[in-house]
Amino acid sequence: MEHTQVDLISNSSAPASPGEECGCVRLGKCKWFNVAKGWGFLTPNDGGQEVFVHQSVIQMAGFRSLGEQEEVEFECQRTARGLEATRVSGRQGENCHGSTYRPRINRKTRRMRCYNCGEFANHIASECAQGPQPKRCHRCRSEDHLHADCPHRNATVTQTERSRSKSITSIEEAVEALTVSTTP
Repeated sequence: MEHTQVDLISNSSAPASPGEECGCVRLGKCKWFNVAKGWGFLTPNDGGQEVFVHQSVIQMAGFRSLGEQEEVEFECQRTARGLEATRVSGRQGENCHGSTYRPRINRKTRRMRCYNCGEFANHIASECAQGPQPKRCHRCRSEDHLHADCPHRNATVTQTERSRSKSITSIEEAVEALTVSTTP
């Protein structure tokens, strides 16, 4: 029975100390802020309990975040988890400056070869900034011939054909050696 009375007292909405007034404008600094997850904590100047802050309540244009040790003014309310900011702005209601860090984007950019400039980039020939270029080989970039007639292409093909023929002859030799050794 005594335990339930203690629980009721600790869960009341009254502030635990005078420094934790809710609903009024308070001054403080950003203790830390995770820009990737969009939340962090404020340390009030009056020495009260740390205040949770989510990016949705930050007053600023664009990507909302807080810089470390950035001075802010805020309003907060007590929730089941503790104090939570309901509005965060810079001094005298100005916009916050925010963090210099930006979260990494996990989106992979697709890199493809532009057949106009020959670079691996994220554009195609019709969107190339260099404008139309004369037709040339995409392998060696020579204007004398196209890719199908490239002498460098034929050199690599003959090398692969040679390596295949060597492996075939070596396999045939291995099979012959096995048949010779297995015959009585």
